[in-house]
Amino acid sequence: MVEPQQKRAKFPPCSDDGGGGGQLLPRHDLEIIHTQLTRKCLCSLQLPDILHTLAVCNDCFSSHPVAQLMRLREETLLYISMLTLFFEVSLRQQSRGVLCSRISQVVAAGADNEGAVLDILFAFLASEDGYVSYSASRALASLLLMLRGRPSEVVLERLVDNVASSTNLLEVGHSVEVVRRVIEWKDLDEHPLEATEGESGQPAECVKITLAPADTQGANEVKYVATKKLDYKWYILVARLTQLVNEFTVEREHVIVSFLTLWESLISVKANLSVTDTKEFYSGLERLMTPLTRHTHAVVWRKVLDLYNEVLCYGSTLALQDVLAEEPCNLAHLLIRAVKDRRFLECVPCGGSAGRRPQIDAGSGERVAAPVPGPSTSGSSAGMDCGDRTILHKVVLVVLKAIAVTVKETRCDSSSENSSRSGGSGSEDVDMAIIERSLREVVRKVDDFVKSKLPFHPEAPMAEWMVRLFGDQDDWLVESMVCGLDIFTGLGVRIRQQPELHACVNPHTTFLVFLETVYLEHDVLLDLLVSNETSFLLYLLRYLKFIRRSWHEFASHCGRQLEEVMTVLIRLRFAIDRLVSKNLFPYNINPVLKLLQKCEELYEGGEH
Repeated sequence: MVEPQQKRAKFPPCSDDGGGGGQLLPRHDLEIIHTQLTRKCLCSLQLPDILHTLAVCNDCFSSHPVAQLMRLREETLLYISMLTLFFEVSLRQQSRGVLCSRISQVVAAGADNEGAVLDILFAFLASEDGYVSYSASRALASLLLMLRGRPSEVVLERLVDNVASSTNLLEVGHSVEVVRRVIEWKDLDEHPLEATEGESGQPAECVKITLAPADTQGANEVKYVATKKLDYKWYILVARLTQLVNEFTVEREHVIVSFLTLWESLISVKANLSVTDTKEFYSGLERLMTPLTRHTHAVVWRKVLDLYNEVLCYGSTLALQDVLAEEPCNLAHLLIRAVKDRRFLECVPCGGSAGRRPQIDAGSGERVAAPVPGPSTSGSSAGMDCGDRTILHKVVLVVLKAIAVTVKETRCDSSSENSSRSGGSGSEDVDMAIIERSLREVVRKVDDFVKSKLPFHPEAPMAEWMVRLFGDQDDWLVESMVCGLDIFTGLGVRIRQQPELHACVNPHTTFLVFLETVYLEHDVLLDLLVSNETSFLLYLLRYLKFIRRSWHEFASHCGRQLEEVMTVLIRLRFAIDRLVSKNLFPYNINPVLKLLQKCEELYEGGEH
């Protein structure tokens, strides 16, 4: 049952005792409230007792500077932790539309006092104690998502001003974290433990109230306001980030990492922000390229590469678009020019030498050292640690995506021009010839770079080693395979006139090596199709279409392996058929089934 409507309670006034440390914080009462909040219900506590405890704490923290209260550090952290848990429980219950009535009463009572609570949390955010500042950022993020209208705008303005001008690095970094948590908030997020606690996880004796639909959607409004406040000062914020990167110190590392993570979240499709809301955040990407030198810290390299890879999100976004936006295309051009003309890859901070000492001739740019005998095909290197290898993976992937985006953009632009006039495809031929020359040089440099770091065979083409390079990371592996396939098909007939480039990105080579790495197990392909963590459906659909168009080339390339390759594909079709017949496949897989059937017919028809 819902409790009868009562007059809204308010926080009782508290008098200051005049002492230098304020009233003694009611630690025992805070612990009781904290414990009850872990059960997502406060109905077992009396409302006046809860409000009195909070009023005592608020009065204590409002009346004295934070520095004077550090002797009560444990109580301070307990208070902030309790607030964080209270805001998070309330926020999640509001998003589900069912709220504990006592929590609802506390929220209503605290509405008149939220300004004081915000001032307290901002004071803690500026604390020189890292734990206190971080805890305050968590509480602020959850409270901010509950605010509506002008109060949320004021809080976000203060946070953005902190990022733009505060000299306290802890305050800057944790202000960025508050905004990032707001941007990344999802109403449907659920803690893994909540799945075992029933729909709400609240005790049976909890008195609940049902909210109107309009009261459950406020967090998205705050996300929109956050993007607008960042948009307004974006140029200043990027300028400050660039300065911090150029003057990198260990003390500034957390600020740089937090800001770059926020930037990545703003651009990510997972943030569920509109294209219009995020367009401004693509500006300034080129300013991060200049600080990337051989002397730049590896942490900065990793985070910038993460950001660039998110902008060039090929497998799940760009590869599906008929017309590419200007911003990712500009970044792709920038990366290709950097690799081709500015020795970008030579600056990448990853160790390992693959048992060789590569030396680059200043005049020709050629590598003039031979590998030691007996190179491995696994791509492992004793001279490269895990962090180095991660950077190598990220830089190779982002260059592959830049190449694929450039090829796709050129094809789209040329097709648009040709469709608007009656002439032939001369413009496309000229454009693709220019692109082809640049891409040949970029592919050669990437090939030399990887083989200088990892012990791949000197004659192994990129189509082979990229599968082995990304073999332990499914999403990167599949995205690289999509890129290779689109580069090959995008260059069209021209690539067949260039044997070296043809071999480098031949998708048949990639597929055969991929099947080898999964030990010809069709179950692995089925798992990748069912999973939503990779773009394997897109890859397999496009590759099967490519096989159908160029069956004789595929059969010739497979040679003696054709039978075992087709056995994998046929078993995959049988496995999909069984799931479809039982209505167990999570989406419509019929297009793939039809293509598998067509390939099987070509094989059984002896067309090889």
